[in-house]
Amino acid sequence: MAETGRLPASAPASGDLLFPAAKIAATLEGCVDWRRDSRPVGGIALLSNVKTQDVSGAASAEVLRKRIAGLEASVQQLETRLAAYEDVFSGNPVPSIVYAADSFEILRANRSALALYGYDGQQIRSLNMLDLFAPADDRQRANLFMELRKPVNAIGPFAHRGGSSQELVVSMVFFSFDVEGTDARVAMIQDETARHLAEESLRAGEERYRELFENANDVIFLHDLKGTILAVNRAAEYLTGYSRAEVLGKNFEELVAPEARDETRDSIRAHLGGSATQHYELPILSKFGTRRFLEVSTRIIYRRGNPTAIQGIGRDVTERKQAQQRLLESSRELTKKNEELSTALRLAREATQLKEQFLANTSHELRTPMNGIMGMVNLLKNTDLTADQHEYAEAVSQCANDLLTIINDILDLSQIEAGHLFLADEPFDTHESVKAVVKLLRLRATAKDLSLTYQIDRHLPRFVYGDSVRFRQILTNLIANAIKFTTIGGVHVRLNLRQAQPRLCCEVIDSGIGVEESVRDRIFQAFFQADGTTRRRFGGTGLGLTISKQLVEIMGGRIGTYNNNPGPGATFWFELPVRAAEAVPLEADFASA
Repeated sequence: MAETGRLPASAPASGDLLFPAAKIAATLEGCVDWRRDSRPVGGIALLSNVKTQDVSGAASAEVLRKRIAGLEASVQQLETRLAAYEDVFSGNPVPSIVYAADSFEILRANRSALALYGYDGQQIRSLNMLDLFAPADDRQRANLFMELRKPVNAIGPFAHRGGSSQELVVSMVFFSFDVEGTDARVAMIQDETARHLAEESLRAGEERYRELFENANDVIFLHDLKGTILAVNRAAEYLTGYSRAEVLGKNFEELVAPEARDETRDSIRAHLGGSATQHYELPILSKFGTRRFLEVSTRIIYRRGNPTAIQGIGRDVTERKQAQQRLLESSRELTKKNEELSTALRLAREATQLKEQFLANTSHELRTPMNGIMGMVNLLKNTDLTADQHEYAEAVSQCANDLLTIINDILDLSQIEAGHLFLADEPFDTHESVKAVVKLLRLRATAKDLSLTYQIDRHLPRFVYGDSVRFRQILTNLIANAIKFTTIGGVHVRLNLRQAQPRLCCEVIDSGIGVEESVRDRIFQAFFQADGTTRRRFGGTGLGLTISKQLVEIMGGRIGTYNNNPGPGATFWFELPVRAAEAVPLEADFASA
């Protein structure tokens, strides 16, 4: 049977902190006896089987039952509303926390708050409201006490710590609330962590941009669509000589050289016409009047889809521009010099051609009377002459021969330089050619008491293709030169075949004065001899070696000299390409004068 009794002065609470149902049940206190039913409804027992005391009459009992039924309906309605309020608080997307105003003990937190801080319900109720804040000094902590106790307040942003020690940035709005007689506060929390991180990232990006902007080596500027300067970096200050305060607000054209201002306006119009970027060279006038050149790249800046300004980056190319200008001036000067040299070269060639023509004509004109003189001298020598007359005739004959040699050398040199020398390409006997030259110069060597010998390699073809006259002329010049500079000993001529090429190699070896190292490279130049003393002592024009070198090179060969070591004297050598005209080897032939 159900237990009956009176409603106690303090009915058991529903367990809810915000809307305790015990306050409703307390209205029944002192009025009725009650008995618990086996079906509880929200912590308040249904009142049934009420037994009246000291009340007479069935009518009074009926009124009391109706009143109790009405109260039970009100309690049911309040519990329904209480459950709805509970759902609103727990499911509210705004994180909310209820805490005691005196001790800051957390009494309740909704699901959004638990998700934000990373705690479950039991963990967060074990914390103090101050535990959610990042560590602060004593002064800040005292101020925080005051702010958290205010009945209505809004604070933040503050740094909070979550359950995993993650950093949170939040703002909070407070209002007072009575929880079963306890002075409490409801804190509604706005999570600003994402916005704070975005702002920090934005500030860091701005700082990086500012650092790049200020520390860039290139000039960076910003002006509006009318040309008014909005920003410049330190490089622009250094380049122009103007401080930032002097430049900002001025028109950009004031810094541009007058002849380039139209180009600046054209660049702005091109941007407004749809061109994304512009690249051009811009002359700048500094504060001190100097002219600097920038290689500029500009682009248009948009705000909300509308063009608002133009940003430019300029690299100082003054030194390169000046170098280009100097190079251009040098090029012009060089062109002028080249024209002058071309004119001088043309005149020199004309003069050389006239000189060569004159030498050729003069040589021909001199050779005819010289041949007549030599013929008459030879006839004179065959007549009856006294000893003195015969000696005089011999002297005249020798002088005539020397003069004819000089005339022939001048004629050959002029023909070679004029390009009028033509070589024959026909078989000739190398053995007979060497032998003829040696025989021709034997008397000259014997007159100086010198030996003159020759040796021909047995592998050298006897008949080869070439110009026998020019071959003998080269050989004659080298042997005569060797005899002229040799006083003791003799001259030896050696012909070899270098089969690897194949090439004919001729060496003229003497025991004379040799060739100094300092003049070896110039010994084959025209009219050159070792020094004036040599010229006076040995005579000659210095054309023999020059003609020999040019003939050898025309024939596709090489020529040179070196001093004999060991032994006195020098060796003059030349090489010529050889083509056998007859495949008959020649036995080694050795002859001595």
